[in-house]
Amino acid sequence: MAELIDRVAAYRDTTGTYQHLLANTVQLNGERVKYPELFNHAYKAATGTQASYNVANVPNLGATYLASFLRKRGYGAEIANFFNHDQLRLADLLNEQPALVAITTTYYYDSSPVRRVVDFIRARSPSSTIVVGGPHIFNLCSDFKEDGQDTFFAEMGADIYVFDSQGELTLARLCEQFRSATPDLSAVPNLAYKEAGGTFRRTTRAIEDNDMDHSSIDWDLFPDDFVSPIVQLRTARSCAFKCSFCRYPVVAGALNLTSLEVVERELDQLAMKGTTHLLIIDDTFNIPEKRFKDLCRMMIRNGYNFEWFSYFRCANADDEAFELMAAAGCKGVFLGIESADRSVLRIMNKGATPERYATGLKRLTDLGIMSYASFIVGFPGETEETSRNTINFIREQKPTFYSLENFFYDKKVPIAQRAAEFGLQGNGYSWKHKTMDWRRASQIIEDSYRSIAESSVVPLHGFDIWSIGYLMAHGFPKPQLLDFLQVASKSLIGGLDGKSVDAASSLPELKAVLATPRNTTPRPPIHLVGYEARVQQRSEAAAAAAAA
Repeated sequence: MAELIDRVAAYRDTTGTYQHLLANTVQLNGERVKYPELFNHAYKAATGTQASYNVANVPNLGATYLASFLRKRGYGAEIANFFNHDQLRLADLLNEQPALVAITTTYYYDSSPVRRVVDFIRARSPSSTIVVGGPHIFNLCSDFKEDGQDTFFAEMGADIYVFDSQGELTLARLCEQFRSATPDLSAVPNLAYKEAGGTFRRTTRAIEDNDMDHSSIDWDLFPDDFVSPIVQLRTARSCAFKCSFCRYPVVAGALNLTSLEVVERELDQLAMKGTTHLLIIDDTFNIPEKRFKDLCRMMIRNGYNFEWFSYFRCANADDEAFELMAAAGCKGVFLGIESADRSVLRIMNKGATPERYATGLKRLTDLGIMSYASFIVGFPGETEETSRNTINFIREQKPTFYSLENFFYDKKVPIAQRAAEFGLQGNGYSWKHKTMDWRRASQIIEDSYRSIAESSVVPLHGFDIWSIGYLMAHGFPKPQLLDFLQVASKSLIGGLDGKSVDAASSLPELKAVLATPRNTTPRPPIHLVGYEARVQQRSEAAAAAAAA
């Protein structure tokens, strides 16, 4: 992180990237670090125990999903979670010289991290064929012509690239080919692969539309300690909304839902294997609202007692939905509010109003559900007045946590089609339009962080609501985490100029907060209501399907 910030600092006058990185890190003993490093440093100082708490330790859902998909079809598949946190595990797996190593790019926005992983694999298992897929590859193939794609492919250095927004079926077909002594890659759709001369050959496109039920995770294929105490869970693919700053619904297609029967089967498996906490990553978990209510009722009825965290559209929920989610175990939600100005919300196509947001936040607060409210500053149409409306909203509505993010101009999102209307120019964190530019947005964010006292600012990258859920799963109580984040925010805010405040000066306060022992008492065994009957019904249904 320090190396990245130093490299970006040279461009601080031409892009908001530097300010963005400062707003998501703190200075600790002279080096910029993310909140997990600060937490572990303070925890060791308080307890004398070396710690590596990080939400990246939660099983990567993309990798878990692919492993389950392959195992259910008879292929051997093992997981190394996140490269930066699991290199020893990856090195051990590479000692087995696997035929295929697949890299997913869910969290990659450029190609350089992929090259690091590829080089790591090549050095330890040169005979392995390396496959890369996921969102970064899909975006490259969608945004660039073939010669541009080839340049990126050569830079990454892998052997095969999967071009599909899903890709699991393509990967399974690849595995089938590699069971042969002479794999025929041309027979597998959705590939770009390197031929002997170094050029890349494309196969036919066959857009995948994998059934959510048939491709759901079979958690019984994984050991108990893999899913305990916390996992990520997905019950839907894509998003029901079309916000003008987001390309995900275009990439992922129409909203696709897992049936509640299959969700129930996954929850049964997880509960029986000792999972206590869930990070539910559906982009709009409470949409459709009837399904959300039915899912909450099912969780209550079956007695899972999970504590869970999710994305949530608080402007699209009624009183019953709020009551049900609280009773079903919801402890925290991520709210992509983005703006509290009516005109900007219309331009964003959010389908929400400040009043609905305010009502939703109040209901969450009244029910004891933590809220992490995320906002964008500088979106096309943003003015001094509209940004003040957002800042005043934060002060008045008091979400538990909040973050302000400088607008990032992606020319592939819907708002880019209105660039001429708003005078929108530039790219990424270097942009301007008729009523604001990245410099002014950065200054508004810094000034707001220094002036807002009613809520705790928490970095969007590295320590959002998912990290809080992860730490609660590991025995850190909510009040302790709230205190930690309150103290840490002083260092974050004080260090926005890149140098003035070092978090080491807050170490006595942080030690006092984390000195309280975490709760390590195991949860008592649970009795799932109706579990045996559900297992019997599934067994009978499977037998009937096999006989048909």
